Amino acid sequence: MRIILVSNYFPPETVGAGIWVHQLACDLRDRGHQVTVLTGFPSYPQGKVFAGYRGGVFRREEIDGIQVIRTYTYATPSKRFWPRFLSFGSFCASSLIGGLAARQRADVVYAILPPLPLGISAWAMARAAGARLVVNVQDIYPDIAVAMGFLRNRRAIAFFRRMERWIYRAADRVVVVSDGFRRNLESKGVPANKIAVVPNWADPRAIRPGPRENSFRRELGINGEFVVLYSGGLSHNSHLDPVLEAARRLKGDGILFLIAGEGVHKARLERQARESGLASVRFLPFQPLERYPEMLAAADATLVTLHPAAACASLPSKIYKQMAAARPIVALAPPESDLARLVETGRCGWSVPCNQPEALARVLRQAARDRQDCARRGANGRAYLERECSRSFCVAAIEQTLS
Repeated sequence: MRIILVSNYFPPETVGAGIWVHQLACDLRDRGHQVTVLTGFPSYPQGKVFAGYRGGVFRREEIDGIQVIRTYTYATPSKRFWPRFLSFGSFCASSLIGGLAARQRADVVYAILPPLPLGISAWAMARAAGARLVVNVQDIYPDIAVAMGFLRNRRAIAFFRRMERWIYRAADRVVVVSDGFRRNLESKGVPANKIAVVPNWADPRAIRPGPRENSFRRELGINGEFVVLYSGGLSHNSHLDPVLEAARRLKGDGILFLIAGEGVHKARLERQARESGLASVRFLPFQPLERYPEMLAAADATLVTLHPAAACASLPSKIYKQMAAARPIVALAPPESDLARLVETGRCGWSVPCNQPEALARVLRQAARDRQDCARRGANGRAYLERECSRSFCVAAIEQTLS
């Protein structure tokens, strides 16, 4: 097949979706397909276009044998809704212009959403290329924006809901990351036979269980503490306030919280931890990709959190990397969410309701006392990943859907 893969993120971005989109492109190439990636100029997560890419509006290059077409993106470090909307919107518009100007022939266009309007740009490219359109829904918009209170104007909400339904109708297939997403789309009238459920993944060959006592721990001066790791964006959806409250309740219990990431809430969370005298909470920057497996190995347990308002419209893909590392997972999420169900199905950790810091503290205290139980749950997660969510398994499912 000739495939145009449309994504807002791609290397040299090495955080978030850029990693698995690159893996997908490489694996489809290795399976004999001709892959072209249409993406923006790299700027995530700092919100500044990377050195060597600044000042451009259109660029062709080759990365790992894959043709890459880049179009203009308005980069902003702001995490507020409307600046981010403008940033996403700029790529949706420029990718349409650049994609049509490139005159790329294809059998299928595969677009990664959000941003939601990218589905319209991808549809136009597919029509011009004589190709089928498949969209991949990573977060359900506008549901998540409405639930979080970022989108309140009734006319704007109605406009984006019409856009969402139009994209689902226009697409030949829709890929979603969970059964909860599938039910959401079916409730909006999307035929069941049009939807394919393919979870995000981690590569069990790249992230392996490693020794707990490693150079990452030594560099941070960690001596025997039970380490609870959160790694990811400190955004509106991260919901880490109950974690700080749990840390306050666990003072003196020998439990250390590492929070590695960047985002709009980082300064506020650091201030809260400082004012509460939480020496057991340490903040770190995003770690380089090559250091990520070692950081996961250094943890005794990992955290995945979701804001309760958005928990049924989002599923953090970081959980699969934590499974690969064979570390138990503490999910701070509503019981009905896909995140909580995944932890329960995989028997790989504990699920705690979002706003119950006492329950979170109780779970972590028990985990620190029972290391064998932690090891067992971590091993369950690794086995579940290898069986249900490995890179090779998921790429094969996407290939089948595209063809």
